[in-house]
Amino acid sequence: MPWKPQHPDDFPSLGWVLLDWYADFLPSPRDPAEPLIFTDDQARTIIEWYRLDERGRRVYRRGYSRRSKGYGKSPVEASKSIGELAGPVRFDGWDASGQPVGRPWGTANDPRPWVQVAAISEDQTDNTWSVVHYLLTENDGKAADALGIDAGLTRCFLRGMPGAKLEPVTSAAGSREGQPVTYGVIDESHLMVPTNGGVKLAETIRRNVGKMGGSSYETTNSYLIGKGSVAEQSHRAVKNGSPGIYADEVEAPTEVDGVPVDENAPDDVLEAALDVAYGASWWVDRKRLVAEIRDPATKWDDACRFFLNWPRHDTETWSIIPRELWAACAGQPAPLTGGWAGLAVGDGQAWAALAFAGVRSDGRLQIEVVRHEPGTAWIATACANAAADTGHPIMIDPRTPTAGVLDELAKAGVRTQEVTAHEWIAGCAALQNDVTRGGLTHLNAGDLNEAVRRAGVRSAGVDGFAWSPRHSAGQDITPLLAVTLAAIPARKPKVSAGFHDLSDYLDDDD
Repeated sequence: MPWKPQHPDDFPSLGWVLLDWYADFLPSPRDPAEPLIFTDDQARTIIEWYRLDERGRRVYRRGYSRRSKGYGKSPVEASKSIGELAGPVRFDGWDASGQPVGRPWGTANDPRPWVQVAAISEDQTDNTWSVVHYLLTENDGKAADALGIDAGLTRCFLRGMPGAKLEPVTSAAGSREGQPVTYGVIDESHLMVPTNGGVKLAETIRRNVGKMGGSSYETTNSYLIGKGSVAEQSHRAVKNGSPGIYADEVEAPTEVDGVPVDENAPDDVLEAALDVAYGASWWVDRKRLVAEIRDPATKWDDACRFFLNWPRHDTETWSIIPRELWAACAGQPAPLTGGWAGLAVGDGQAWAALAFAGVRSDGRLQIEVVRHEPGTAWIATACANAAADTGHPIMIDPRTPTAGVLDELAKAGVRTQEVTAHEWIAGCAALQNDVTRGGLTHLNAGDLNEAVRRAGVRSAGVDGFAWSPRHSAGQDITPLLAVTLAAIPARKPKVSAGFHDLSDYLDDDD
């Protein structure tokens, strides 16, 4: 029997089945004598996450909840993890009413369930794992016994199904490659960055669940912009329209009844903003949070991230180009003469950026990052379009990871122009000089601002320097690299492909 909608906005979902299953087997985290009943907000998230199309296929392959601290992410994810081990999470047809029916992993020729709760440290896995252990062992282990689960402190096994397990993991990503994981929890994904192995761990878990037809889900607070965290990458992927990703994220409003939500806002305005961020989380005392925000020991940026759920810029660095000088160069876009494009690929091809540069009618150099995305799959098409728009080859530095995409660009018919080491060093200095002298306009884009703020340099010859990803605390600075490349030929519109004389594109006094 096909699916039958029950109202105009209806859609099929195993979430309804699972909400009943949780209440039947699991206790409330606040009163173990009561069944686990989620708030309407949390229930809607579960229903949407387990959404099906009309053929019974899962709509989402991965997702995330970016919610305020204390919202209740861990109990939801702990319950889902137990459900993925022993609950009806696999589509098993339609009932007589045309509604979906579920079955567990390990039935109907499905793989046995293997659920992992991943984080960068044991302390971080405890956020979800401690709730898993509570739900299964409270009431003298009533839920564990009913579900046939051996609930241990370090892992859980499904009785009668050898190999079926639920475990916390923090090991290096390489040791996890190829494991037949059916569901992966990526906990505290705002803390997972390239430098601590978190990005690789998340990527490995996604590959593992992908080959099994499973799914993965992140829990996160708001991230620091520009750190390249898993949370930031996922948010960007959703923003760019990547299919199959579910985003559960609610931010506090930036104003309430026309009053800005900032450090000077009245208490009632802050409370109203917190009401939006926390929704139906009745256990969160808004007045107490306002008191925490007012505490002199609480940084406003931390209050924004953890309570109001706003991503924030890290306030450190700006060591190479002063913040005030960079801010003074921000402006509105204008028509350009002699536009050029530059491409920069970061370490491990984790991120890449494509930028334009050209000269405005007022004589100022204008730079703009037009694409900044994870991976390299998008590069060939984007560069082909950019080359067609400018009529020039794409500027690249062959001594960087960009070399790894040159064959693909050539196959796509994209012409590239390589800069020499001498040209690159001079181009870095020229960009810094443009900012210092006020001869540059950027469009105040967050990606480029973050790259400039975090940029480090390496010495290059006598009194020379060049932007250095290695000296940028492991942070992605490809937007800065890309605009620097594009700006090299753009400073003199008369330049055409094949230049190698610095005087062609640097000011005479550079």
